[in-house]
Parts: sequence; C-alpha cells; structure tokens
Amino acid sequence: MAERRNHAPTIVDVAEQAGVSRATASRALSGYGRTSAATVERVRRAADEIGYRPNELARAMRAGSTGTIGLVVIADFTNAFFDRATKSIVDAARKRGYQVLISNTDEDAEVERRAIETLLEKQVDGLIVFPSATGHSEHLEAGNLGGRPLVLVDRRLDDLGVSTVTTDDYTGTREAVRNAVALGHSRLGFLVTAANIAGHTVARPPALISSVRDRADGFAAGAAEAGIPPEDQVWHFSEDVPESSEAAVAAMLDLDAPPSIIFTSNNDMALSVLKVAGSRGLAIGREVSLVTVDDSPWAAYMVPGITVVARPVEQLGELAVERLVAEIESPGQPVEDIQLPTELIPRASVADLRTASPER
Repeated sequence: MAERRNHAPTIVDVAEQAGVSRATASRALSGYGRTSAATVERVRRAADEIGYRPNELARAMRAGSTGTIGLVVIADFTNAFFDRATKSIVDAARKRGYQVLISNTDEDAEVERRAIETLLEKQVDGLIVFPSATGHSEHLEAGNLGGRPLVLVDRRLDDLGVSTVTTDDYTGTREAVRNAVALGHSRLGFLVTAANIAGHTVARPPALISSVRDRADGFAAGAAEAGIPPEDQVWHFSEDVPESSEAAVAAMLDLDAPPSIIFTSNNDMALSVLKVAGSRGLAIGREVSLVTVDDSPWAAYMVPGITVVARPVEQLGELAVERLVAEIESPGQPVEDIQLPTELIPRASVADLRTASPER
C-alpha cells in the first residue's frame, strides 16, 4: 500500500518508492537517456502507486514550448459571432497540437491588459486577441509580450505592425443598403453598437473599434451612393446592453416619420429591434424591415428569415490560428493583413416597397 503523504507526490517520492535515484526516476518517466525496460516499468508502477503527476508546464518550459495559445475575446459567449469564432479557434488549434487558454474582457481595455499579463505568466506560446481598444495599446507592443507572437482577429490596430485577420464589413454593409434602396426603401435607420459610451446617442462617437467603424462607414457610403439625403437617415449609436439598444429602437419608431428599415451592426442590436417591434405588434418584413451583420441559425430559421451580411466566421478563426502557429514554429514570418469577403444573404425581413407600401 502506498504511504499516505500530506503533500502532492514529487519525483523524489517516486524515486524513493521505486528504490532508484532521482535522476533515474526522471529519465524513466521522461523517456530519455539509457534506462532498462525493467527499471522504467518499476518507476512507472511506483508513480502510479503514489499518485504522482508530472509537472507538464515545467517540463514544457524546459523544452521552450508549452503547446498553448492565449485567446483574448471581448464579449459574452451568448453573442453568436464570438461563440462561433472561439470554437473555430479552439478546433483549429487542437488540429495543430495546441491547447487554448481563454479569457474575456467585456470591451474593457484594462481587463484586457491584465488578461494578457496572466496569459504571459502561464507561458503561452503566442496570442490571438480580439482587441477592445480603438487606438494604441501599449500592452500589445512586441516589447511587452516577451517575444511571443501576436495575431489580431476581427479588429485592426494599425500602429502595432502585427498580422490581422478581418472581414470586409465596409463592402458588405454598403451593399446591404444599396439592396434595400433598390427595393424602394428611402427612410433608413441605423443602429450601431459603440463601446465606452453610456445609453445611446444620435451623435457618432469619436472612437469606434475598427470593425464597427467599417460597418458604419459602409452604411453611410451605401446611403450616399443611393442618393439618400441626411434628413432621411436616422442614426443611433448604442451601448451594447439591451436597455440602451431597445431605447434607441423605440426612439426611432416614435418619430413622426420612422424609418421603413433598420440596419443593425450586430445580432444583439437586431434582437432589440425584434423585441421592440414585437411589443408594438409591428410585423418584421411588412411594417418594419431589418438587416443585420452576422448570420446565425435563429436568423435563418425565423419567420420571416432575417437578411444578413454574413461573415466567414469559421475561416476567420482558422486563418488566425494558421498565422499564429506559423509565427510560433518559424519566427520572422512577414506581417499579413488578411481580409475575407462578406456575403449579403437576402431573406424575407426586407419588404419590397416597389410593389406594396409598408403597413404602419
């Protein structure tokens, strides 16, 4: 029977149990050096008897690699985009022999900084980050990462000089507006999420994260190219919490001349449109139309289905891992700015006003 100990068994305990030296026990368990098969078996049996578990982190650090990637994401996992992107990254890393340590920041740059520090302390081999900042982030500079490579995903920080994997949200949202105008919509509402504000505002905040900025700029370009004057555009920028976004939707719908269609920058904003419209008995696709960024199963299965600017989320995660692993395993890779195309998927949530007027 193994002796009861009041501490976690160590390699010294294994050596004592097996009747060998510490060096022999270490060689037998690690599979290196010249050790007879009988001794290896005796040492492994002794380790099992006392419940010894090797310190894999220490072993990996001695080898110069821990086989882990630090992933820092920014929002709650009820958001379909971040759920899918995280799963894609974890799956892609596993295929390449890496495990993923995950932290989330809720769009808080200070929380992000601490998360990066923690992951570096855990000796991750590299980092994939969805940055929460809109400008320069000192904690993501190469000199503060201890030599670990970094890939940004979904969002850009142009002054860092690191590889990024994003989607062409500008072109996608511009096309969505042009498509709606072609269907007869001329009074347009735009509901855009904005970090670091409270409530909602009609004034565009001075700083938006790059992906949201691209979407807002695409919405604006589509409206301008279609000849929609500013007075027929209703803009609201909202904190990404239901009470703020729902209040913004209500403010749009309470106007004397409400928009016939609302474009939203993400699924959370779209859900607020659905909730407020439903509470007022307004039928989506007839009395108010809706387009959002990012596809999801609920958007496709709803009746009516929701028109979306779909992004290749799984490919986004796969490429982020591919770029990072390339840098981990062969340092000095050229910096790449990879931008994937989006796709407008028309569904019945956008009324065709050329043949029928919306019922208000």
